[in-house]
Amino acid sequence: MLRVEYREGLYLPDLDLWLDADGSRERCVISHAHSDHIAEHQSIIATPETARIFRHRRGDAEVTTQTYGERRDYGRYALTFYPAGHCLGSAQILVEADGERLVYTGDIKLRPNVTAEQAIIVPCDTLVMESTFGDPLYRFPPDVATFDRLYAAVDRALSDDRVPVVLAYALGKSQEALELLLRRNYRVTLHGSIWNVTEIYRELGVEFSGPYEKYDREHVRGRVLMTPPGCRKQPMIQNIERRYIIMLTGWALHKSAPYMYKDVDLILPFSDHADFDELIRLARESGAQRIITMHGVPKFAAILRELGFNAEHLAHHPGAADKKKRAPKKAATAINQSLFER
Repeated sequence: MLRVEYREGLYLPDLDLWLDADGSRERCVISHAHSDHIAEHQSIIATPETARIFRHRRGDAEVTTQTYGERRDYGRYALTFYPAGHCLGSAQILVEADGERLVYTGDIKLRPNVTAEQAIIVPCDTLVMESTFGDPLYRFPPDVATFDRLYAAVDRALSDDRVPVVLAYALGKSQEALELLLRRNYRVTLHGSIWNVTEIYRELGVEFSGPYEKYDREHVRGRVLMTPPGCRKQPMIQNIERRYIIMLTGWALHKSAPYMYKDVDLILPFSDHADFDELIRLARESGAQRIITMHGVPKFAAILRELGFNAEHLAHHPGAADKKKRAPKKAATAINQSLFER
């Protein structure tokens, strides 16, 4: 079987193939364009959507694009991309070499995503799976229930003459939340970074259900303000005297969430990652004879072994260990702050 290593990114040494490398590489396959999965590579292989967002975030690079389902031969191996459901253009990567089918899921979500392609489960021999929420604690409520809680919170804030502030990272989750809010006819104003990515979504063919506005500090009353989580301590939010802050994150179910978000009024389990049950389903339906987990805790691989799978854990998310050493006692089990925005 193909050797699989983690060297500041996923590496297949038998093929000299990098996937989602953290540092600059001569050539790297990119599953999607979130900042923790990209670097300033000389050349990349990605879906057209990911390539477009990569250029927005990292600048020019030599780009080879592949559409979903297109199989392309690279000499020692062939690559095919399949939807991952995480954000627009996110891809699972099928590597075929030496008679083996290896799938790297990248970040994946099996539940429907209203602004991204629907994920599918790809049959394979080896499954390298993102397993951020690989703990039975993370069984998300039905999406409709979470959406209803979001709508109810926004309605309460607006009726009380408060400004609802929705925190979601700029790529993926913001566009999904924006579309859900627009379907309910809320007026939404977007932080500049979210606005920029949303305009790229429109450029790439995503149709939103209504108009939205770019942030103007003079025009926030009566609107939903959407910003990245890192802005919640900045003047654009702190200067709003009557505000109601809503955090969208799968880590809402984590016991440390109240300590991580002391200045947030409501934390909703809204995530663009697979939850525990989805990860188990992915392992089962892939038919993989070998499963390698990464970006989660080793516990999930142990759970898979108890269920009869041949599973091993490869790597934590970059930076998680260092962050844990610096974390306050009440949040000692918390993971890297950027992960708490998932």
